[in-house]
Amino acid sequence: MSYFKSDDEFIYLDAPYAEFYIPMDYFDESMKFAEDMGQTIKVMGVFDISIFMSDDDKRDELFKIPTMINLFVHDQETRVVNIPGHNEAIQCKVLKYVQGNKIMSDRIIEDSQNALQFAQFVTKGKLPVNIPYSQSINLWRKNLELNSTHLGVPSVILEMILSGAYRYKNDPTIKFAKIIGKDESGVSEHDYIMASLRRICQYNSTFTAMTYEDIDSMITSSLNRTREKKQEVPSPIEGIIKM
Repeated sequence: MSYFKSDDEFIYLDAPYAEFYIPMDYFDESMKFAEDMGQTIKVMGVFDISIFMSDDDKRDELFKIPTMINLFVHDQETRVVNIPGHNEAIQCKVLKYVQGNKIMSDRIIEDSQNALQFAQFVTKGKLPVNIPYSQSINLWRKNLELNSTHLGVPSVILEMILSGAYRYKNDPTIKFAKIIGKDESGVSEHDYIMASLRRICQYNSTFTAMTYEDIDSMITSSLNRTREKKQEVPSPIEGIIKM
């Protein structure tokens, strides 16, 4: 069922009421995945929403336009929200729409910068957790298509980056691909967490942890790994240094 309609110029809400949940860390200057411009919000169009068909019919969905878009602001507030897939409630800017409200333009502006921002979106571990693991590569391909951009690498490279960022939620030191690929694993495509490049360094090994700038947390994670006798992932650079 479609909750939106278009007049070939703008997209409108075609449901009684909806809330769009944009995590506040999207607005962080180091992220720049969202910018409040007053009457509009420029944002990476991958985030959670809720559609309210009636008082007792709330449908949690994922907004999936994987490029920078401009949302019209009618009513908004900042509050802590329980979003499916998150262990804890997170603070979000909540955009509120009623039936007939204008959501955004019906046209996407092509810009290679949007492809670079989506690559950062992945490497900073910001893909929402309710995306099925096998579908994440399709979002990345869609971003490139929307912006008529090619990164100059085969798709397998993008898949390798994603496989490193997706970690098994019960043990983030393990790539989720190693778990979901086993027929007998009994896990779903949502049993993961996303890790930023910082966290991947932390999870892999003591050596890679020490190469990152946040030395305090890296030492802590390395000590915990040694105490729990977890497997170290050898780094090729480590071998060269030891020679």
